[in-house]
Amino acid sequence: MISQSSLFISSWKNFCFVSLFILMIFSGCSKKELSYFPLSNGYKWRYDVLLETRDGIQKQKYILNNLGKRELNGVPVYLRESLDGTVFYYLDSDEGIYYLGNRNNNKIKPEFNKDKKLVIPEIHTVNKKWKQATITKLLKKTGPPQKTVFEIFARVELEVEIETLDAVVNVPAGRFKNCMKITMRGSSFKDAGNYVGLTLVGVEQTSWYARGVGLVKMERIETTKSNALDKGTLLIELASFETD
Repeated sequence: MISQSSLFISSWKNFCFVSLFILMIFSGCSKKELSYFPLSNGYKWRYDVLLETRDGIQKQKYILNNLGKRELNGVPVYLRESLDGTVFYYLDSDEGIYYLGNRNNNKIKPEFNKDKKLVIPEIHTVNKKWKQATITKLLKKTGPPQKTVFEIFARVELEVEIETLDAVVNVPAGRFKNCMKITMRGSSFKDAGNYVGLTLVGVEQTSWYARGVGLVKMERIETTKSNALDKGTLLIELASFETD
């Protein structure tokens, strides 16, 4: 279950997974530590995850640890590891922080996305927009015959926007002010086969980031126009945060 959730945490990086899934501004911190997406070694996040599909509601815990900087094919990258052993790769460039891909226990080498996903742009400007694609993961239902799993994997182009830099967010870890709020919206037609047929698939995702912490909250909803498989939702909230 945790490995399934890790896919959503990397799309907010897909997206942004997100794309994909953080406290207070520490005085005396370096520039990197004041980032909306800290990459330095020694950071640890614990999240509460609420996943709702047509199969019901699942509550999970999710833990991430920063592993610091490494070199991959001569390029400096930053690694972040989840509790199930999945390692996520990030690039810190002049344009911003990009999610490159991941490696889990079943892979010898990292599996990188065809197009790197912008997580946080270098310049933080309200109304700044860009585009990226995501794949739906929440549209699923188990049913007869023989507990068949019906899923819709649709590629959806999203418009991403920084809506504000002063959002206030309340999560189990506390109250966070001056958060960066990033929204993603998009839709695409998908032929989902005989069970659903041709339908319009929509994706909306909102993420909140705090300086010196990172992601504190993420909400994602995927919808269709079919009553048979109408929506799936994902909520990720910061439960606790540690740094060396």
